[in-house]
Formats: sequence, structure tokens, C-alpha cells
Amino acid sequence: MVNVPPHRKPCRSSHDLRSDHNSRLLKECSLQQLNEDELFLLLLLNDPALLPEVCVHYNKGSGPHGCCSFQGNCTKVHLCQHFVQGDCIFGKKCKRLHAVDERGRHMLEERGLSCDIIHNLPSIYSNIHQLRAASTSTSTTSMDIVPEPSHPLEICLHFFRNSCKFQDSCLQVHFHLPYKWEVLDGSTWTELQNMEDIERDFCDPSRTESAGVQTIDFITMTRGMQPVRRLSTVSSVKKPLYYTLTTKWLWYYKGDRGNWVEYGEWDEKMRSTSETSCTLEKKYLSDRRAEVRVVKGYREYIISFKDMYQRNHKHNTKRKVRRRPRFVSREEVERQVPVLGSQM
Repeated sequence: MVNVPPHRKPCRSSHDLRSDHNSRLLKECSLQQLNEDELFLLLLLNDPALLPEVCVHYNKGSGPHGCCSFQGNCTKVHLCQHFVQGDCIFGKKCKRLHAVDERGRHMLEERGLSCDIIHNLPSIYSNIHQLRAASTSTSTTSMDIVPEPSHPLEICLHFFRNSCKFQDSCLQVHFHLPYKWEVLDGSTWTELQNMEDIERDFCDPSRTESAGVQTIDFITMTRGMQPVRRLSTVSSVKKPLYYTLTTKWLWYYKGDRGNWVEYGEWDEKMRSTSETSCTLEKKYLSDRRAEVRVVKGYREYIISFKDMYQRNHKHNTKRKVRRRPRFVSREEVERQVPVLGSQM
């Protein structure tokens, strides 16, 4: 789960999430659809032993290290306990840390934690706190069950053209944008504010969360402890080209410099892949658990839709893969709607 520093002995435990044993176990727990990052996050949230504790002594006293006697050599994380619990009243004026500092980062890297996990550590601790609070609650009410629709929810294309013959009886969603972000409030899905800003962030493959005070985790699709969902129009590859406001999904892989490169486009070395966003989208919709062979230059890779990684089995390397939509602004929708009115 964590990166093993080079000076440590090689690990004898399995690192293969797709082994027969692990695949069978994940299927039994209905977790087979989660990719590697999502599974690691789930394990971190449910096994406190995988992360160091927040130092309680740091949160007492008035000095820069509180009353922690170990100070810079402490093996626990120096973070504001109230910030982690979501009840810090001082905000930016708080004298305790609300993010991992350089000392903490070095200590956590020595433990093998990745940069992504370290960056998101305050949020992970916050989620762990909320999970513990929920499990120890004396309330007798059962947990809310996320309502599952009996059919896939899509935004109605005919609604944009004011030509939906089903009107209020339509099984699809009527909305003025080709996407809709919602959060589960109790047992009701509620529209999120600043929807266009959230969509703009989501369309950026380098982002794993939205901006703003109440961030949305695009990996787990949650806002804090609340589930979040994104509704959209049908994928563009399932409709003829003259259909407008369909969702154009773009496929990216992580480049050598940490940048995200769209499949079929040139990279910094002027190399392109044999598969494009369009061809990958068609294959993905045909079988979301498939593996696809892709060639770039003289090298061959396998893309796994199951865990969203691109692997080179010859060199035993892998890259993250992401599927994100092309951003469509409200202004673009308004420009296209009058044209749509004259079409079928």
C-alpha cells in the first residue's frame, strides 16, 4: 500500500491486487469495480494502524511544538486536532498546523507514504474521525441507504430542443446543462452550487478534487462523508455526429513529466498512441472490465479499464489512466440551443 524505501528489505507479501485470491475477495465484498487508488484510500480509512496518529501533546501547550517533548523528532503527525475534527474556530489564524509541514512530509515519506496521500492526509484524518464518530453514535436510526435508480440516469437531449414528447413522464433528467452535480442529503439528491466551476475542475485530468471550501473528491465521489454523483448526457460515441450537447469523453495517461496526455495526441517526444479517446470510449462502453492493447512508438502497453492503469509488462511499469469529459460552459450551451431548435 505504501512505497517501500530502497534501504528496507524487499517485502514478501503480495503486491498484486488482481491475484486470484484478492480478486475473489474483492468480488465477495462487491469492491471489484474500485481501482487501486480507491482501494488504498478505503483501507487507510478503515485501518488506523496504516497511518501514524495525530500527536495529542502537540495540541496542548503554547509553544511551536505544543508540549510535545520529542518536538522535531516526533514520530506522530503534528496537525491541529480540532481542524481534523472539523471544529477549529480559528481558521487561518490558528497557531496549529492545518497541513503537513516539511518535517512531517519527510517523516511520512520515510514511512513509505506517497505524495498524494501526504497531501490529502488532513482530509483522510477528518474522514477517519467522522467514521469513528458514526460508529460510536448512540443513535438508533439506521444509516441512510443511497437510493439506486432502476435505470441509468442520463440528461435528456430532447429537452434542450424543447422536443421531449414525454415531458414530466420522461425517464431521463430534464436539466439546462449537459451535466448535473448532486450531493446526497439524507435520502434526497440535491443540486450542488457552483456547478459549472465543479465541472471545469472535473474536466481537468490533473485534478483529484474540486476547488472551494467544501471540496469534492473526484476519486471517491464524495463531499466529506456525503456521496456525490454526476449526471450527464449520453456519450458522444453512441449518437450520430449531428447530435449536439452529447458528452465527449476524453482519455488521458500520465506522461513522463507528470503531465496528462490525451490518447491519440502527440507527446513531448512527438509520439502518438494507436488508440484515441474515441476508440477507447467505444471499447469501454462495450465492456468496462476489458483490457486494450495500445502501441506508442516501439512499445506495447495494456490498458485495464478495471483499475484504470496502463501497463508495460516487459518493463514492469504502469501509468495512471483517467477518463474525463470535455468542458462545456453555460455560454456554449446557450449558443447551441437556438441552432438545436431548428434540428430534429
